[in-house]
Amino acid sequence: MDESHAPGHEGKELIQTVVSLSGLPEELADRELTQLIADAGHSEENLTLEQLRAVMLKYLEAMNEEMLGSENPGLALGRK
Repeated sequence: MDESHAPGHEGKELIQTVVSLSGLPEELADRELTQLIADAGHSEENLTLEQLRAVMLKYLEAMNEEMLGSENPGLALGRK
């Protein structure tokens, strides 16, 4: 079996790609992303692109809500 197609390789490769493209210190980005994935109940070894997208969307929504809440108490994206 080709090592690039070994079980678990694709999920870890996705994580490494995001980490390296983030522009953040790799150790920090890897730790944060791995924790987000685990918190979402996913395994980094079996992570799919769709799962990664869902994790990142949830993270970005939380960051957006946090930023809006700190700038304008009582306001959040999609709330009236």
